[in-house]
Amino acid sequence: MRAATFRLQLRKLAQNRDGNFAVLGAIGFIPIIGAAALAIDLVGAYLEAEKIQNALDAAALGSVRAYGEGATEEEAYQKAEKFFWGNYALPQESVVDALAVATDPSTEALAVKFTRSLNEDTAAAEFVLDYKSLFLERMPLTIRRQAVAARAAGAQACILALHRTADRAFEVSGSAAADLTGCTVVSNSNHAQSIYVGGSGKLKAECLYAAGGIYSSPQSIDLACERAVEGSPRVPDPFASKVLPKTSTWVDLSGCGQNFVAGGGGNGDCNGTGKTPKNADGHVVTLKPGTYGGLDLKGAIKLESGNYMIDGGRLELGSQTVVNGQRVTFFLMNGAELKINGGATFNISPSLEGAWAGFSIVAEHGNTASAIINGNSQSSLTGIIYLPDVAELQYSGNGTTSGECIRLIAQEITLIGNSTFKMDCSAELANTQFNYPGAIRLVR
Repeated sequence: MRAATFRLQLRKLAQNRDGNFAVLGAIGFIPIIGAAALAIDLVGAYLEAEKIQNALDAAALGSVRAYGEGATEEEAYQKAEKFFWGNYALPQESVVDALAVATDPSTEALAVKFTRSLNEDTAAAEFVLDYKSLFLERMPLTIRRQAVAARAAGAQACILALHRTADRAFEVSGSAAADLTGCTVVSNSNHAQSIYVGGSGKLKAECLYAAGGIYSSPQSIDLACERAVEGSPRVPDPFASKVLPKTSTWVDLSGCGQNFVAGGGGNGDCNGTGKTPKNADGHVVTLKPGTYGGLDLKGAIKLESGNYMIDGGRLELGSQTVVNGQRVTFFLMNGAELKINGGATFNISPSLEGAWAGFSIVAEHGNTASAIINGNSQSSLTGIIYLPDVAELQYSGNGTTSGECIRLIAQEITLIGNSTFKMDCSAELANTQFNYPGAIRLVR
């Protein structure tokens, strides 16, 4: 009886289906839970990748601006780090892994590569992170993101004030009237009055770009662009890497007429170009290229083509001087000064060949002496006046209708006369130019 009852109960238990759903349900939930975990991990990795991408975009934009403004690659990379880590915080569980990657001598978590071409600078930033999954710890996800930013060059500029903090780094003062039609003016100073047009001064230009502010009355400026640009990116010294020629033994000017060249005595050999009288109306002294301790010109002078090195003294054109020189470049070395007095008449143009083609006056780096150029209606000075460390360049043009093919670069620049610049003159400048800052954009 008991055996029959046991067999009956066992048969009922075997035929019972009440627990099958729970067992099958438990088995079915395994892939569902796995899919949910994978989805959570993928969404987390995606959101982390978006955070990295935003930080990389900021790093690329910030570093390419610094690089385009003249920072070294190391300095620009430090900017990239600042912008990246200022916009991105590592997830806590990834800190140890990321720091291990960053301290590995063979690699870096954040990598930035800079390139420079004639038309633009680029910064390519990349960040790689082994992202720890929340559920699938044995399946780390590698996140790799890139951002490329470019700083394009704008059109030609004709005036560049390099000082980064000066008040009135570029100034039109007094009753000056500067017609720079087609010409863009750039000032690197971040001062509130980086560019200043005051008094009864007038300025007509293509556009104005200042790292700081611009001060002028509305009636004082006439611009072809929609508006002047404040807070503009700086423009680095475009010719900083050019190598200057070397000085040599000084030319002996003792034989030149004293009414032609300071220090001359006359009745002797004048730089190998023949004897000159002490006083002779209508006589023209001819000078050859070479190194001069100073060159203080007083009379009628003809300069043969070539480089004139002024070694520590002064290049000065007196008020009665008449100087003609074609394919000529002056180099101000060892603190040499430049002073062209009002009343001087000159017709000087640069060489169109060689390393310094298109340059008429060049001062070496470290030369901070102020420079003065005064023209008159009979004078013409063509070429690039490149005085990168000169504290101030005072320029008074000749006010001719056609304008002059001239470009000015110095720490601070003041226009004090009726200057008229000409922009369409690439041939006269041997296609040498510098540009105002263009747009900074994300390439990808």
